[in-house]
Amino acid sequence: MKYDGETKKFDKSGISLIRMILIVIIPIIVYSISALPSVLIVGSYLHYATLYFQHWIIPLIILPFVLLISFLILIFSTMFFTGMTIKIFHLTYEPGKHRKSVKDKNTFHFGLFYILYRPTVKLLNVFFISPIFAAYLRLVGAKVGKNVFFGGRNTISDPCVVEIGDNTLIGGGATIMGHLGEDKLVISKVIIEDHCLVGAEALLMPGVHMKHHSVVGGKSLVTKNKVLESHTMYGGVPVKEIKKNK
Repeated sequence: MKYDGETKKFDKSGISLIRMILIVIIPIIVYSISALPSVLIVGSYLHYATLYFQHWIIPLIILPFVLLISFLILIFSTMFFTGMTIKIFHLTYEPGKHRKSVKDKNTFHFGLFYILYRPTVKLLNVFFISPIFAAYLRLVGAKVGKNVFFGGRNTISDPCVVEIGDNTLIGGGATIMGHLGEDKLVISKVIIEDHCLVGAEALLMPGVHMKHHSVVGGKSLVTKNKVLESHTMYGGVPVKEIKKNK
């Protein structure tokens, strides 16, 4: 496919300038608020340590525990504030082809969503717990069913257009993409039905539909808009049918 680009991705209109400013200011505010509880904990500890300890040895021993607790609080605080910002201000975006310009509402939401969502996921991957990761995906717009297990290091690039059914396993390092940067910003739903398995480090492109009880092997590539039939195992780059499962 030849990429022709767009003649103008940014203009000097009022709405474009305001949205560019918001893309910078909103994340700064949200991340600053998210860091505040941890900063207060560390600051309070240092303050009281200087007041009540005569020797530096005990405060120094306690400090790593305070820092670890502060870091864990930072993770959950960031998860809460970024998720609630996305939810309250409806920063999700719709499937379709959109101009690569902040003047397009969906593209603006896409950019702001990405800045808030991606660093938070990086933090969650430091101490990865599948139910917490699933809860965050739900908070930012994904439809995640019951008993869904994520193996860790997963990239769910566009959770607001991803649906994952019950009793499904997403292997470690698997990537689920909901967008492509072609001539336009192309956003497509990815649907994974009940009782599916996505192997480790597999890549699912936008528009993929995995029907119930389908399986994708590890390190496989599922190309865009491909439908995987139920009770069937697929693998390869790109995937092809391997066998029918009874």
